[in-house]
Amino acid sequence: MRFFSSWENMRVGDTVTFYRTFTDGDVTNFTGITGDFNPIHFDPRTAALCGFKGRVVPGLLTGSMITHAGGTLLPEPYPATKMSFRFLAPVYIGDTICARVTVKEKDPQKNKLTLQMTCVNQNNEVVLEGEVSGRIMPVSHRREDL
Repeated sequence: MRFFSSWENMRVGDTVTFYRTFTDGDVTNFTGITGDFNPIHFDPRTAALCGFKGRVVPGLLTGSMITHAGGTLLPEPYPATKMSFRFLAPVYIGDTICARVTVKEKDPQKNKLTLQMTCVNQNNEVVLEGEVSGRIMPVSHRREDL
């Protein structure tokens, strides 16, 4: 499903919201791919010794929610050129995260787009803020010519 029907219809301030509940399988898959074997992701005792209330979801796994907006909800391919994140609170296995992604900047002359993301947990605590910039590649009309 595409949230925006076309690049032309996107406006600064447009927002989309979506949710994800992080599971043990998500953490296992992510850490296996990235090699992030920090014990706070796997060992509840180590996590507790570090002051956490349980195993912690890797920050970049939570941050990767922004790729859902860029890769699924936008009307055209959107290769990112820059991403930044602020990790404000831990996310735990079983937490449901609400990501709110907003169009921050749009430059139709250069096909540039910047999106902002704020993630909150089920307790409405902000856990992450992020931003991604890139270029929209308007190819929909070209695909019809193939």
